[in-house]
Amino acid sequence: MLPSDPGAQYIPAADAVDWYLPDEHLQWLTRRTVGEALWPVAQGALRELGTMVPQVIEPLARAADRHPPVLRPYNGRGERIDEIEFHPAYGELESTVLGFGAVRAAYAPGWRGLPQRAPRSLVTAMLYLILESDQAITGCPIGMMDAAARCLERNDPALAARFIPGIIDDTGEHRTVAMFLTEKAGGSDVGANETVATPAGDGTWRLSGEKWFASCAHSDLILVLARPAGAPPGPRGLGLFLMPRHLEDGTRNSYVIHRLKEKFGTHAMASAEVGLRDAFAWQVGALERGLPQMMDMVNATRIGIATATAGAMRRSAFEALTHARGRSTFGRRLDLHPLMRDTLAELVVDSVAGLTAAMGVAELSDRADAGDHEATAALRLLTPLFKMHGTERARVSATEAMEVRGGNGFIEDWPEARLLRDVYVHAIWEGSGNVIALDVQRAIEHGALPGYLGDTERRAEGVSTGGAVAPLGGVLLDAMQRLEAQLGALNGIDDPDARQLPVRRIARRMAVLAIGARLAEQANEFAADTGSGRLGWIAARYLSRLGGEAA
Repeated sequence: MLPSDPGAQYIPAADAVDWYLPDEHLQWLTRRTVGEALWPVAQGALRELGTMVPQVIEPLARAADRHPPVLRPYNGRGERIDEIEFHPAYGELESTVLGFGAVRAAYAPGWRGLPQRAPRSLVTAMLYLILESDQAITGCPIGMMDAAARCLERNDPALAARFIPGIIDDTGEHRTVAMFLTEKAGGSDVGANETVATPAGDGTWRLSGEKWFASCAHSDLILVLARPAGAPPGPRGLGLFLMPRHLEDGTRNSYVIHRLKEKFGTHAMASAEVGLRDAFAWQVGALERGLPQMMDMVNATRIGIATATAGAMRRSAFEALTHARGRSTFGRRLDLHPLMRDTLAELVVDSVAGLTAAMGVAELSDRADAGDHEATAALRLLTPLFKMHGTERARVSATEAMEVRGGNGFIEDWPEARLLRDVYVHAIWEGSGNVIALDVQRAIEHGALPGYLGDTERRAEGVSTGGAVAPLGGVLLDAMQRLEAQLGALNGIDDPDARQLPVRRIARRMAVLAIGARLAEQANEFAADTGSGRLGWIAARYLSRLGGEAA
C-alpha cells in the first residue's frame, strides 16, 4: 500500500459536521421572526437540520447530481411506458426532506406538536438550511409540491381537499406535483401558448399540445395552462387544469415524454419535452382565471427562489471562510490577506442580506394570508424584487467562492462547481431578469408602489429615530427620495420603449433599498440584544451599494 500523500495536509477539507451553529444570523433572525413561543420548536428543528444536511443530505445530493435520471420510453415488449429512472439517492433525499416535514409543516397542524400550522418564516428557515446543500431536488420538485398545495388551497377547495393530504404527506406516500407552462410558442410570453383544452361533457377536460420545458415530468399531478376551445387569444384566454399521471383505473394518462433535457445544472432533477394527447384533466377554479391562479403558484415559487438563493449564498460564504481559515499562502493564513478579507466580507454581506430578504417575504406572506392588506400590498413588489436580487447575487457569490478555493473549486470533487451550475437556473425559472423587471413595471403602473414605499419608508424612519445605526436611516430616506424622483420622471416619459429601458436598473435599486432598510432595522435590534455592532457593519457595507463614497 502506498503511503498517503504528505502534501494533502495543505488542502483544507470541505467537510463540516454542523451548518447551524456557525450561522449566527440564522439563529438570531429566526428567533426574532417566529417569536419566543415558537422558538423552542424552531431551535430544535434547526439544530437537527444543522447536522442532518451536511452529514445526510449533502452526500445524497452529490450522488444524485452525478447520476442524472434516464428516460425509458419503451419496455421490453415495445410498449410505450415513458418511465424516468432515478438513482436511489434521488428518492432517499426526497423522502428525507419530506419526512422532516418541509412541506407538511406549513399546511397541517401537529408538526412537532404545534397546535397550528408552522409559520412560513419557520419553514423558510428550515428550507434555507436544506438548500445550502440541495438546490436541485428541494429547490424544484419539493418546492413545486409546496407551491401547488398553496395554489389549490387558494383556488379550488374541492381539489384541495382531495389532493393536498397526499401532496403534504410525510410518511413516504406523498404525491409529487409539477407545472407545465412553457411551450415553443410561449416561453416568457405565456399568453402565446397553443395547448388546447376541450370539454369532455362530464365536467372533465382533455388537453392537447406540446410543452417544451416540463420539469419533473414524472410527477403524480401536474398543473397545466391550456386554452379552452373558443377562448380568446392572449393570457386572459388561458385556463388552469390539474392533470394526473395515472387515471383512476391505474392506466397511464394520454401524454408522452419525448426526451429529457441535457441541462447546464440541476442534473439530478428531470426536465423533459412532453406531448399531451387528449390527456384527462380537471378544471382548477374559475376557468377565466387560469393565469392569475397559476400566478399564485409562480409567486410561491419566486418566494422559494429567494430562499434557495439565500441558502446558496450562505453555502458559498461558508465554504470560502472554511477554506481561507485553513489555508496558508505567502507566509500567513489566507484569510488574513487584505484582498481576501475584502472578498470574504462581501460574501458574508450577501449571505446575510439574502437570508434577511427571504425571511422578509416569508413573514409578509404569513401576514398577507392572515388578511393584512398592507403586507399584501408590499408583497406584490417585494416578491419579484427579492427574487431578481437573489438570483443575481447568488451567481456572483458562487463565482467568488469558486475563485477563493482556486483550482480545486473548478473540480467536481468539491462543492463549488455544482453550486455554481445549479444557481444559474434560478435567474430563468419563474421569470428571467428582464421579465421580472417588466413585472415590477406592470405592478407599479397598476398601483402597487405605495405598498413598497410604505413598508420601506416605515423601516427607514424607525432606524433614523435612534439606535446603533441611526445614521443609516438618513442614508435610506435620502435614497428613497431619489428613487421616488426617478419613478416620477419615468411616469413623465411618453415613449413606452424609452420608459421601459431603465426599469431593470431601478428595480435593482428598489431591491437594495428594501433589503437595506430591513438590515438596518435588524442591526439596531441586534445591537440592543447583544451589544454587537456586527450586523450594523454589514448593513452599512450593504447600503454602500447605493453609491457614494467607497466603504
